[in-house]
Amino acid sequence: MDFKRLTNFKDIIELDRRVTPCDDRDTFNISWGIDKNYQTGAAISIASILENNKQNNINFTFHIIADYLDQEYIVLLTQLAEQYKTVIKLYHIDSEPLVSLPKTNIWPVSIYYRLLSFDYFSERLDRLLYLDADITCKGSLEDLAALKFDGEYGAVVVDVDSMQDKSAERLHNPEFKGNYFNSGVMYINLQQWLNSNLTKKFFELLSDESIVSRVKYPDQDILNIMFLHHAVLLPRKYNSIYSLKSEFEIKNKNYYKSVINEETVFIHYTGVTKPWHEWADYSSAQFFRTVYENSPWKNQPYQVAKQKHEYREEYKHLLYQNKIIPGLIAAIKYKTM
Repeated sequence: MDFKRLTNFKDIIELDRRVTPCDDRDTFNISWGIDKNYQTGAAISIASILENNKQNNINFTFHIIADYLDQEYIVLLTQLAEQYKTVIKLYHIDSEPLVSLPKTNIWPVSIYYRLLSFDYFSERLDRLLYLDADITCKGSLEDLAALKFDGEYGAVVVDVDSMQDKSAERLHNPEFKGNYFNSGVMYINLQQWLNSNLTKKFFELLSDESIVSRVKYPDQDILNIMFLHHAVLLPRKYNSIYSLKSEFEIKNKNYYKSVINEETVFIHYTGVTKPWHEWADYSSAQFFRTVYENSPWKNQPYQVAKQKHEYREEYKHLLYQNKIIPGLIAAIKYKTM
């Protein structure tokens, strides 16, 4: 895979509304890789970082690599940059060369955009924080921004307990137990990425049939193989993983407080249902929705279900919320798709 060809972006748009611009290397750089479905998530992820770090002396540069950009999204992001006097850079990618890589309905080709971020920025920056677009910030990034590397590839957060044994068994290596991380939050030592030629190593592993046959999460599993014993393990507060389907599965409106607490910095809303979905009307989603309602997106409606797996979750949520008729309508749509 020639990533250099991929990073001949269709367009690079810089939305700079800073009072005093400075070199990207002198800022805390954060990136997202998205398709059309995650536009809102990435935007509110940026807004949540800025909203929760107003008092901190951190200069941010935000980077969004996207395979779809429309004028409305650019206008709203411009308003967001103006609101917080920040800079947001958009990179329009042609995703066609990536379609041959392993993917599923749940894991689209955009999961590989994080690799593209690491490769592209490794020649331009020293460090990069990569976030999935379903992550909302609710705390200070001062400590993370001050983190120093000593030859490690990066800093990551170990995945939830239920993933540890399964991953160690699936990848045929007991050392993953207690070390298998979730790739939604990765603070990358880009100098080490470049010096160790990790982009090439990633695709060598991805083309090894003996490895690919064991892979369940295409990019995350490969990154774990690469980073084993080469990463700083960050505390859980930097990737507090919460699935909104816990609401109807556990049926305890206060359960989320055991995951999202005062120490939490990043909330990672994993699973099909996201806080920007119309049916995600829960206290656990308010960390996202409060920022949303104070952003340029405040007049935009929350997203409705469009795909079969979304209708499947929507009807379960609506029935749990005692919204019987809308729930039955969603169930019928799910059954008839």
